[in-house]
Amino acid sequence: VVRSVLELEGARAKVVCSDEDLPDPFQNALSNLGVKNVSRQRSDRIKSSMRRRAIEGRSMGRPPYGYRNGPDGVLQIQSEEAEVVRLAYRLYTENNLGLRLIARELNTRGFKTRKGGSWNVVTLRDILRNPAYVGTYARFGLRVPKSHEAIVTPETFRSAQDILRDRKRRVSAASAEPFLLSGVVYCAECGNKMMGVTR
Repeated sequence: VVRSVLELEGARAKVVCSDEDLPDPFQNALSNLGVKNVSRQRSDRIKSSMRRRAIEGRSMGRPPYGYRNGPDGVLQIQSEEAEVVRLAYRLYTENNLGLRLIARELNTRGFKTRKGGSWNVVTLRDILRNPAYVGTYARFGLRVPKSHEAIVTPETFRSAQDILRDRKRRVSAASAEPFLLSGVVYCAECGNKMMGVTR
């Protein structure tokens, strides 16, 4: 699983898990697949230690865009990236731009993702859904509010969630046919995978 995830991330893909209780791909794989030749007691001790670290709000793994891991393990704001996050939220909640237009705006202004790539709908949707931006650390099914400094206000975050839910309801009501070339065809300009969209 680790090898596969690293290969995918090396190809500039992001691996996410749709299970809200186990959102981390590695955590989900360990929970569902188990590990051969590993003591259950040792595994439980490691999980307990990781949960304790999560309760203390100490980050594990790669921090979200806009943050970096501080020396004590707590997320600290990375100012240049944080400005891009605030801009994305502002364009979405105040200017009522869609994800595709926000991606175009960020790319036009020359902002790059952490890996130096172009912005796309999936990356922006992840940012808009991530409670880390209001100071809540979420891992292992735990949510620790005010564990680190927020980049956006709770009101802005809630507004973004309302808009995301409303737009999702409208799209699912349209009952679109599947897009057979979605994720297969690439854009010649930016190299991102093309995705089908119903308007």
